[in-house]
Amino acid sequence: MNPTNCLNCNKEIIESSKFCSQCGQNTHIHRFTLKHFFHEFFHAFTHTDKGIFHLLKCLAIRPGTTAREYITGKRKSYFNPFTFFLILMAIFVISNNFFAKPVPVRPVSQEVLNRIPTEEGKKNYVQTLNRGNKANVFMRKNGNIIAMIAVPFISLFTWLFFRRSRFNYAEHLTANMMFVAFSNLIFTLIIFPLIGWIGNKGLGFGLTFIAMLLQGIYLGWALNGFLQLKTFLQRFKSMSVAILTIFLWAIVSVMSVAFYIYQNSHFLDFFTRMRAGA
Repeated sequence: MNPTNCLNCNKEIIESSKFCSQCGQNTHIHRFTLKHFFHEFFHAFTHTDKGIFHLLKCLAIRPGTTAREYITGKRKSYFNPFTFFLILMAIFVISNNFFAKPVPVRPVSQEVLNRIPTEEGKKNYVQTLNRGNKANVFMRKNGNIIAMIAVPFISLFTWLFFRRSRFNYAEHLTANMMFVAFSNLIFTLIIFPLIGWIGNKGLGFGLTFIAMLLQGIYLGWALNGFLQLKTFLQRFKSMSVAILTIFLWAIVSVMSVAFYIYQNSHFLDFFTRMRAGA
């Protein structure tokens, strides 16, 4: 099919031109067949110059350089990082839901209700329990949303600590989106399957701690390349900022859940229950 006007933007096509001069779409448009469908599908993921596997490889061996090249203009060479983030976060959620045990719903205990002297206290107990169950389900099924919130949080710290670099906050946001999506593969491919297989909650917390530490180390390494840090002190600073930011985000997110569940000064009970495995 060789139209005289671009089928995407309707601009007149110059004779013998292979691409539209306005939007860049190929002027030769074929009808979809099963052959074309499978070709386009695999091409989108495996194309040498800009496939998702090419981006995965680059983020594994030179993450900082990859992010810097994309941000400074080398964008046709890489798979779209925004699409990349959404795909990997979807896989993250699928892995968590597949390997993790079903979310236990804590029922209202009549024994506890009998020990509460006031009607107001009983009402608060039931509401707290319901919010806890809702929080458990949300955290399990919406890890992608949590990651989306984490990226601006992490980016704020990397930008503030390295604001003298030539990159602005939005550029830190874009780079960290790539780093967070890739580093979450630690959970997707290793931690979630291990926790599901072992089934030990205490060991699960230990594995999660190790995974977060590895995420921080990866982020620090990526920042070194992204910001082109050369000296030992600069690299030590980036590694420290990265690790502290990862754990600070974990603390903030858990505190937010605790505040949501209790909505009063007893929110610290949440951490006691976590430690006890309740």
